[in-house]
Amino acid sequence: MLILPALATLFTFLYWRPHEIFEVFRPLTIYASLGFVVFGYLIDLRTGAARLKASPLLVILGALILWCPITVALKAPDNLGEQVPLLATSFLTMFFVSQGVQSLRGLRAIGWVLLAFTVMLAALGTDQGLAPTGCYLRSSPELTETANEGFDGRACTTREECYHGGLFNADYGCEHAGWLGTSSITGRVRYRGILEDPNELAWALSMGIPFAFAFYEAKKSRLRMAALVASVAVVGVCVVFTKSRSGQLSLLANLAVYFIRRYRGRGVVAAALAAIPLLLLGGRSGEDADSSSEERLGCWSEALNMFRENPLTGVGAGQFREHHYLTAHNSFLLTLAELGPIGFLLWTSAIYFAIKVTIRAQMELAGREGAEAARSLSMALLASMVGLVVSSVFLSLAYHPILWIFLGLTGSLYAAIRQHAPTFRVTFRVRDLAAVAAVDIAFVSSIAVYLHWKGI
Repeated sequence: MLILPALATLFTFLYWRPHEIFEVFRPLTIYASLGFVVFGYLIDLRTGAARLKASPLLVILGALILWCPITVALKAPDNLGEQVPLLATSFLTMFFVSQGVQSLRGLRAIGWVLLAFTVMLAALGTDQGLAPTGCYLRSSPELTETANEGFDGRACTTREECYHGGLFNADYGCEHAGWLGTSSITGRVRYRGILEDPNELAWALSMGIPFAFAFYEAKKSRLRMAALVASVAVVGVCVVFTKSRSGQLSLLANLAVYFIRRYRGRGVVAAALAAIPLLLLGGRSGEDADSSSEERLGCWSEALNMFRENPLTGVGAGQFREHHYLTAHNSFLLTLAELGPIGFLLWTSAIYFAIKVTIRAQMELAGREGAEAARSLSMALLASMVGLVVSSVFLSLAYHPILWIFLGLTGSLYAAIRQHAPTFRVTFRVRDLAAVAAVDIAFVSSIAVYLHWKGI
């Protein structure tokens, strides 16, 4: 299957951004790696290694990706050329994952790649968080003439120290230096590219860690148990260093899924105990945390105002920042504000169906001989999707490529199970759509009531 190395290459460019780090990769882009994926998929189609298979998830996301540029064309036609490539990248990534990887063996291989990236990024972030701090020049009128953005070689313990002996009228930070030219921001570890935001780095790590559980369950051994514990530990430490409350909640939600499945009621207690050190050590506090919470609530209020003013199409996909200086900090409200009720319903329906696939796989494959691999992978994807829902309440992830990768993986799981069990079928009917719509209305209404109660 040529699609597997092609997807690994695409994921490398999405996660690691080698074209931003190494000179030799500068001529290449994410679009070039996506072209490799297209080539690999066409070869696999030709040889019969892959087949085009429709599914409700593909139909829902196809409708969503068609609706997005329509909203931009109606509300911000000048930005259509900028938004279409971004939206197309996420959709095509999902499409080729779901359509190109249709076997459990292929799904395991992709899972190994994502787990390796997760642990390596967590190790990089942990090293960055433990590194000494130095003066980091962010901007200056003299930047292009006498200095470059980045560390200037001076050690520091506070930001104020950097202004003594620094450039005139410059903006400095006292940051941690990491591998591959990375640096923290206001003391919070991060990577670069689509993981430049500490919150999104923490979320991406929590999305990938359930694969460590899946591979341990597929073949239990002391070595794999040690690898599982080490993976969870390094990811947990990195999430603490991001100081991301949403990332911590997402990771805890992932772990809670496994605790509850294994120990039922006692699993809730175990998950709560596991949460204590993570919540005590991580996250921001004081005025910084209060300011962040107030800004988030203000963004939620702006999202609802945009919907009220544009009740059918929203303000257009990717246009929230054109109307407010911050993003929505909530994927559900973001899609409502940018895509209107139609796009909002399609996006939440896709999340609903992805979760439904993983739950149905757990239920229908229980006790089936030879279905252990499918059950462990479906459990991992269920945990990832639960973490996604938690993070989506606090982050703007609607079009994030990593989210669409995992949506594609649920489509891949569905196709792989049907190869071995043709009677396995997950439908999306009118009653499902009605249930999603009811939850959407209840969610938006509760947010509106909460904001009113807070006086915002």
